[in-house]
Amino acid sequence: MNFTTDCLEQCSPRIGTLSGFKRFPGTKFTTPLLLMYTRRGSIPHLTKEVQRLTGVNIQQQLLSISLPSIISMTEVIKQYNSFVEFVKMQEHLTFLTIQDPNELTNKGFQQTDSISVWSRHGRHTLNAEEYMNIVDVIKPDIYLALCDGDTDCHSTAKHVQKSVRRSENLLKQCLARHNNSETLKFSGILGAVEGGYEINERERCINYLKNHDSLLGYVIDGLHRNGPKTATIKYEEIEKILQHTINMLPKEKLRVTMGCWNPTVVLDLIGLGVDVFDSSYVSLMTDQLKAITFPLESNLQQNDETPPEISLNEKRYAEDFSPISPDCICLTCKLHTKAYIHHLCQAKELLAHVLLMIHNTHHYIQFFEAIRTNLTNGTFPKFRKNIQTRYQLIL
Repeated sequence: MNFTTDCLEQCSPRIGTLSGFKRFPGTKFTTPLLLMYTRRGSIPHLTKEVQRLTGVNIQQQLLSISLPSIISMTEVIKQYNSFVEFVKMQEHLTFLTIQDPNELTNKGFQQTDSISVWSRHGRHTLNAEEYMNIVDVIKPDIYLALCDGDTDCHSTAKHVQKSVRRSENLLKQCLARHNNSETLKFSGILGAVEGGYEINERERCINYLKNHDSLLGYVIDGLHRNGPKTATIKYEEIEKILQHTINMLPKEKLRVTMGCWNPTVVLDLIGLGVDVFDSSYVSLMTDQLKAITFPLESNLQQNDETPPEISLNEKRYAEDFSPISPDCICLTCKLHTKAYIHHLCQAKELLAHVLLMIHNTHHYIQFFEAIRTNLTNGTFPKFRKNIQTRYQLIL
């Protein structure tokens, strides 16, 4: 598996290419890339058949699969060749993460040589060998080495230090298993950049990671504990630590960050050279009965007062018979009005989430397509300013 980029600057937006997948040798993904967030292998609220109605071709997307959502299935999955065969999603590629970016990670419960993940059935404690046994069963195309990302801006220096030491030890064991595995030799493995908000610990972690050339790239971890609160983190809170971190990372390696980042922060992270994100923000907005509506043009129109997002649960939409976005071509906007979706929200019908998820998924995929187009055309700064200006009204 390969990642290539022509960017020569260390901390700047960049276009890259991710390729070399064993199952689909001809498939190439252009970064900045959006991973499709899933729960147990399916996009929330959407069946496989409904996914095709999003208005965008999502064939051969990279699906983000979290360990907590599938850990209870491991014994059943053993009866199949891989996780994608078990969930009948063979046309997609998979990216396995340790924690669910859309769910708050419980604080604590880590041990010297293991970490904890929480599923619907409670806590699961995993050491490196147990985790790699699961990876052997899942057979992801890309996966993150076991790590301790249980830190945030409130973590003490001692806690952060333990997180880094534990992650280094777990990575060493995971890499030893990975490099000697016939099953995983074609999968890409990523290392976690831990260290919380402690610059010295970030430096120690990165210096350790640089010694392992077999890593496809790095996941910048330990800035939050996942869940809805991630969307409230402002770029100014993470700017210093991220700039320092990215300046130390090798330019030729893939850079990933997970979480429900607000689109304005996503744009700033792309501005620093982050390559891969997940779509858990889409699921968060849908769960809150909100529709993503920010315009995707690079030029800000003076008379355009389109809000970046709207809550269809609000009474103001009870008699609004226009679509969510007049220029959107998704199934929801083609066939349904804000008034109808408002009615579904008030009646607590599950269809409200389905229709909102169709629109939000479509819009967010288009968002990343627009990001790549504007980076290629050299209009990314205007594009970023446009969207961030809209969000200033509600943040």
